[in-house]
Parts: sequence; C-alpha cells; structure tokens
Amino acid sequence: MRNKLLYLVLPFFMLSCNEWLNVEPEDEISEEKLFSTGTGFRHALNGVYFTMESRNLYGKHLTWGIVDALGQVYDYKKAPGVNEMQYGAAKYAWDYYEFKPVLSSIWTEAYNVVANCNNIIQQIEYADPEIFAWKENEKAMIWGEALALRAFIQFDMLRLFAPAPSTNPGDRKFIPYVNTYPSYISNPKTVNECLELIAKDLIDAKQLLWKYDSAGSFSRSDNFELAGSGEKIFLIRRGFHLNYWAATALLARVYLYAQKEDEALEQAKEVMNFASQKGAFSLADRFYYGDRKCYSDVIFGLHVIDLLDYNKDIMSMENENNVKYLAVLEADKNYFGEDLEISKGDNGTIMTSNDYRFKYWIEDMNNEHYSYRLTKYDASTSGATAGVMEVSDHIVPFIRMSEVYYIAAEILCKRGAEGLTKAKSYLSYIKGRRGLKKTDMTLQKIENAQPDEFMDLLINDMRREWIGEGQTYFIYKRLNKNIPNANGGSVLASENVFVVPLPDVETNL
Repeated sequence: MRNKLLYLVLPFFMLSCNEWLNVEPEDEISEEKLFSTGTGFRHALNGVYFTMESRNLYGKHLTWGIVDALGQVYDYKKAPGVNEMQYGAAKYAWDYYEFKPVLSSIWTEAYNVVANCNNIIQQIEYADPEIFAWKENEKAMIWGEALALRAFIQFDMLRLFAPAPSTNPGDRKFIPYVNTYPSYISNPKTVNECLELIAKDLIDAKQLLWKYDSAGSFSRSDNFELAGSGEKIFLIRRGFHLNYWAATALLARVYLYAQKEDEALEQAKEVMNFASQKGAFSLADRFYYGDRKCYSDVIFGLHVIDLLDYNKDIMSMENENNVKYLAVLEADKNYFGEDLEISKGDNGTIMTSNDYRFKYWIEDMNNEHYSYRLTKYDASTSGATAGVMEVSDHIVPFIRMSEVYYIAAEILCKRGAEGLTKAKSYLSYIKGRRGLKKTDMTLQKIENAQPDEFMDLLINDMRREWIGEGQTYFIYKRLNKNIPNANGGSVLASENVFVVPLPDVETNL
C-alpha cells in the first residue's frame, strides 16, 4: 500500500481567464529536488496514483459514483445523502446545485493529475538512468506509466465531456488534450484528434513498459499480494500500476470506442494470448477466501486507502432505525432475470442464481425481490487472510480480463459464422467462470443466437460484470443506445444525455 507520507506531488492550481487550462508550479525549488533522484520520481508517480483516489475521481465518482448514476445503475429509495447522484446525474440535470460543483471538481482534479503526469514525463526524458535503482528499466517503467496515465485520464474526460464517435461529432471541438507542462493555454480538439493522441500515448507507453514488464508473470499474487515495503513494494504489485498489459487492454478499449475494430481486436488478442500462455488474469471465484471483488482477473485497479469510508457514507446497517444503502435498480429485470430461480422457503419465496455476481455483488434485502443492495464495496468477507483483506477492501477495479473477451466477442460476432462461433465461446467462457451452468437460460440462448441477439446477451453480461465499476454508462454511449431504467422503460439516447456540459470554470471565457 502506498504510504501517505510519500505523497510528495507538487501542488498545481487551475485558473480560467481567457484560457482553457492554466497550470502553474508553486515551488520550483522543491520540484528540482524531487526530480534529482530515482526515489523522487517514484514519489511523484505515487502522488499521481494517490491523487486519483479522491472521492471526486476514481475513489467514487468516476467509478461507482456519478458515472454509474448516469448509467441508471442505482435505486435511491434507501440511500439518503446522494443528491448529486439521484437528482443530478440520474436525471441529467447538469445545473442541479449539488451536482454542478462535483462536475467542476472532477474536471479540475482530473487535469491536475494530468499536469503532474506531464511534469514527470518532461523531467524523466532527460534523466540519467543511473539515478534509478533499476537503471534504464525503472526509468522506462515510470515514464511509460506516466504516459499511459495521461491517456487514461483524458480518455475518461473525453468519454464524459464529448460525444461518442458513433454519433459523427464531426469537426466540433470539445476538450483539450494536454501533453505539455506547464500548460497555460490548451485549445480544445475534435473527438478524433483526442483519440489519435490518446492512442499515440498508449503505443509509446507500451514500448517503454515492455522493458520492465516483459519478464513478469502477472499472477494474482505478483499483481496484488506480494509482501514488501519501500523500494520493493513500488517495483512489484504491478496490478496497482498501469502496467504493460493494462495499457494494451486500455488501447483495445480506446480503439473500440474510436470504431477501429481491427486495431482493437489486435490489442485484445495480444492480452488474450499472454493470459492463455501464462495463466494470468484468470477469472476465479475466491469469495471463500474473503475476496469480494474477484480481483484475480483485474489487470489494473487502484488502491484506494479510504474506500471503506467512502462506502460508509452511503451505507449504514447499524439497526432497524438507521438503515441506508445504495441499491442496484431492478437487478432482477435489468441484469439477472433470465438466470434467476425462485423457490419456496420458510419465509416466503427465495430468489437464487448460479451467477456469482448475483450471489456476491448484490443482496436481495429482506428477501423481498424489490431492493438489491450493492455489496461490492463492503469489507471483505469473514475468514479473509490479511493479504486478501488488504487488497479486496481497497481495490477499485479499472480493467478486467473479462472486458478483453467482451471486446473481442463484440467485434467477431459481426464477422460471419466463424467469427460468431468464436464470439459465443468467449461469452460462454466468461459466464461459466462466473458460475453459470449450461442449463442456465442465457447460456442456452447463446448457442442459437444471431448477431443482434448475441449483442443483447453480451451487453447484459457487461452490465452484470460492471456493477459498481463505472462502465455501464459508456456501453450505451459508445453504441448510442437507449439506457434501460425502471419498469421496463429507458432513457432515450441523445446528446443531452451522453455529453456532459463543460464546467463553467472552463467555459467562462
């Protein structure tokens, strides 16, 4: 776990007077000292990851917070105190008084992180490899991660604040792509321009990261559980860093979003081949060991120190008079319906499913089949070892191996009978690894599904997999499809729903 005492990232601040983005260093002397040693570069990179943990970024709102609210994931009847999600994001009420400041904070904090990445990139290019403990390999690792993180964060800003390529946004300009430090004026770019720059950064990052990650096994223990401290902990546990395979999977995600399917499939196959050869990123049920997140198949996740506290903000089960929780909206209908079984019990009907995601990530409160509490971010289950508890209680998954299979399946299902057969095998594999049996309804449906029917089954499984992980909204945005919500209804696909307006701090020119 990264130590808060190592958080030596330099402060930056944002201004907006006749400029898009204004970032200035406050302490040039500290900056010079920071980048004079390999340890200083490590601290700066740790600071980037630490900043990403904030409630407004990936500790909550860019994962299981407002981004999932935008995707109509939640029911708020039992979750007081989430007005920015319930009345803002879920209703696309961009000017709602408790939502608008959150959007501004997301923008400001995200580009603050980008500025830190750019500073590292600028400084490390000319750094002497001899100042690093692992010489050229460590220099390449830090440089590659900073490039990939710059792309990762700005890709998410693009997915929020600009239209998807599927809607043909044309030459309209939306957000900047900031790749210099300091950046006093950063002009907005078109969606395609941003995507090209994101892809280039990831390609360059892969070349650098390969120097360090090519020798790694990327087993679950190597990724997340190896013991160590100080220098050792920085160099191992690659699952908590944007490693080579995470950059490759992310590039597949970016290419799919950009509608470059050949390129996306190439990147996905690279990860799939590695996983097959090395047994890496295996989809496994480890709930028995206390692993609530099933993190063995996570290619990249963030260690969020305060994650349980963020969860407690909207989760209290202390007594009958103080019950509050965030629920998944109509989990029976919108997610698991066809794979649910209802039987009679002593206290009424019981709803069960072979799907681990139904068993472990939601709870049918009071067995009423009405309100399904999100449990994914609860503390690890009883009996967890210290190592498993440390990971499961603090990890926020960003990229799973299942997504790589989804990307390949979506592309292949449209490429004739052979492609569709392969796509079906990938989706069937994921479902099987998540506990479903051949007798379960959705697995039976896969067998005879035509491409359009297969896509419906694929999207449904993505929804199950990404409960509480901030990806559901982007499924529908990328495909320009209506978003299912309550009572069989849906939110109609439109730019008003799929393009978050730029914060006032950046449009008050």
